Formats: sequence, C-alpha cells, structure tokens
Amino acid sequence: MEQNGDGKPKKPIIFDGMAMPPFPPLVKDAKERFEEIRDMPCREDDVLLVIYPKSGTHWVWEIVCMLLKKKAEYMKETKEFFFLEAIPDMSVVHNLASPRPLNTHVPYRWLPKQHIENGGKIVHVLRNPKDVAVSMFHHLNNTGEFGEPLDFKTFYEKIFMGPVQAFGGWFSYEKEFEEAEAKDTRSAIFTMHYESLKKNPILETKKLAKFLNVDVNDELIAEIVDKCSFKKLKEATDTMKDIIKTPANPEKVKGEGNAKEIMSKLYRKGEIGDWKNHFTVALNEHFDAVYNEEMKDFKIKVQYE
Repeated sequence: MEQNGDGKPKKPIIFDGMAMPPFPPLVKDAKERFEEIRDMPCREDDVLLVIYPKSGTHWVWEIVCMLLKKKAEYMKETKEFFFLEAIPDMSVVHNLASPRPLNTHVPYRWLPKQHIENGGKIVHVLRNPKDVAVSMFHHLNNTGEFGEPLDFKTFYEKIFMGPVQAFGGWFSYEKEFEEAEAKDTRSAIFTMHYESLKKNPILETKKLAKFLNVDVNDELIAEIVDKCSFKKLKEATDTMKDIIKTPANPEKVKGEGNAKEIMSKLYRKGEIGDWKNHFTVALNEHFDAVYNEEMKDFKIKVQYE
C-alpha cells in the first residue's frame, strides 16, 4: 500500500459511503474515476468480473481468461492490469484486444451502463462473508495497511463491520447484486459460489464455460482446473507473471519488498471455513444476528463450510 512520507499508511478513500484503497486515480478524484467506469464505452463481447474484495477475484479471473482463450495458459499480466479502479489511465482498457476480461470491486450501481444495457456478461462470485472477513484481515495486516498490526476482534468491530466499510460493506454489496439479478431478463449475470468452485471445480468451470458461450472439451476443462489450483496459481504469480508497476502493485511496501512479494501475499490459504479459527463465540453470535436482520428479505444462501 502507498504510504505517506512519514512511513504511515494513507487513510482509505471515502466516496459514496464506501471505503477504498488509496489508488492514485481514487486519491486524485474518486468521483471522476467512478463516473469514468460507469460511462466507459463497452463492447458486446466484454466480460466483466464484479466481485466483493477477498472473494476469489484473482482465481476466477484467471479461469475466465483461459476459457476465453481456449488455452490453459496463464495470462502474462496480473488481473490488476485490468482493474478498473486502479489503472492509471482508462485508455489502457480502451486499447485492449477483444474479448476483454475486465474486473472491478465497484458495486452494481456503478457498473458501466452500456455493458448492462447491452446485456453484457457479468461474472459474480459469492463467498461466505465470515471467510471474507478473515481473508481481508490477513491481507490488510500482511500488506501493512493498518500500520501497526491489529487483532481480529478490533478489525471486525472497527473496519469490517465499522461505520464506513470496504466498498460499502458485504451486506449492501450482495443485496444490490441480488436485486440486479432479479431484474436480469437476459441471463447476463452468472453468480458462482466460491465454496462450490472449491469443492467441485470441474462442474463449476463447465457451468462458467457454458455461460461464456465457450465450447471447450473435458480435457481442457481439467487442465484449466489444474493450472488454476491455489498452489499452482500462486507459483505462477511468484515465478512467471509480469508484475506491472501499477497503483494496485506498488513497488515498495513499508520501505521493503517488491511487487512480486506483495502479489504473493494475496494468496494466503484459499480455504473454506478458516473463519472458525478467528471468530469467537461472541463475534460469531453477533455476526449471525446482524446477518439474520440484514438478509431477512433476501434469498442469498451462504455456504459456511
């Protein structure tokens, strides 16, 4: 994460009720960048990954890229090169060859209007919010974004469930998506469960290929699943990815390390149910109470293990 001259982490950017990392385009003018995303020209074959932070974006983006290419080959670039909030200049996106696998964490209301009007394909991943919280906690601690390390209880109370949450908070983000899916008459939104993809990657990858209208055989599906396993994807990021120095991949963190080290920290465990090692009985009861109240009028089914 970028730091101030005194070595202390910069505060998150606050816009439209959301807390976000201080990527330079957002630091410069968050409203302008969000409007650029909303108003960006789109193509009919664009594929947009819209996923709440720490819910499997890197993993699913790589699978999507392989399916679109019909080759089990890693992208040379990282998904940050196609990350709409962080790229230095939106012209980078405009100059990409089709089909463009773009990705973002912005909530549904800020997605490109033209993409939605065109019935453009949107891939969404739903992950157990308790595991999301744990993954976000370790990510922010590992990258020094808290400054001094925080304990999980403090993170949960002050940040994950705090007054201004990452991209508006998991509840708001997922409820907005469910409402959009209910209105989606062209089957343009495909929601995957992180846990289902983890437990049955062959079947879920086949479903994703069908949604993308990609004709691939079982052999290629199996090869893609193998290449996109947690271990192999982490190794690929560590050894062969061209880590571009972008706002999402700063060269230094806290005066040490480089972009490859930062990217490596994005891959911690990738497990289901790690929340059980972090949530106390009291925190778990609090979360369940909030969940039951927030989601009482919604049909989202979370897989906790």
